[in-house]
Amino acid sequence: MKKIMLAVLVTTFVCGLSALAEEPQNTEKEPFMKSFTDLDKASIVKEVTDRFTQLVAAINQKDVAVWEKYYSRDEFVSTVAGGIFFVTRNGWVQTITSNFSMRDSQHLKLREVQVIPLAPDTALLTSQERVDMQLKSGQNISSKHVFTMIWKKEQKGWRILHSHESWVDEPAK
Repeated sequence: MKKIMLAVLVTTFVCGLSALAEEPQNTEKEPFMKSFTDLDKASIVKEVTDRFTQLVAAINQKDVAVWEKYYSRDEFVSTVAGGIFFVTRNGWVQTITSNFSMRDSQHLKLREVQVIPLAPDTALLTSQERVDMQLKSGQNISSKHVFTMIWKKEQKGWRILHSHESWVDEPAK
């Protein structure tokens, strides 16, 4: 039941954000909405994609010190991974530190990345990956993996406010 409620919550959250990405039909904009051009949107897509690619490199290196810098210290909202919900950045970092320490190697290979600018300083990223890892126990794990992330441009660059990831294990090759 908890998993169903969590799935409904996450789906509602993502759908709501997707609706924000659409331009209003009328020509009057809400006073709080900032307008941005197609050039701005293209720049946002490139910047967030580049940051995500750097995050993936840190994941592949199992480098927690670099990886955790991509998550906002100022406005972290939450993370959901494998059905576990983290409301604090510290709890999330501790979990990933533990997970990385149990792995000899891991390789996350990007298959698809989509970035949707929501505002001049906010973007939605979705991705699909293939993950192959070898645990220190000798077990090999291969998975189809996806991310859904909300990125925000802060003073020090683009940072993750919310992240959701899911995976389906496949038989190891």
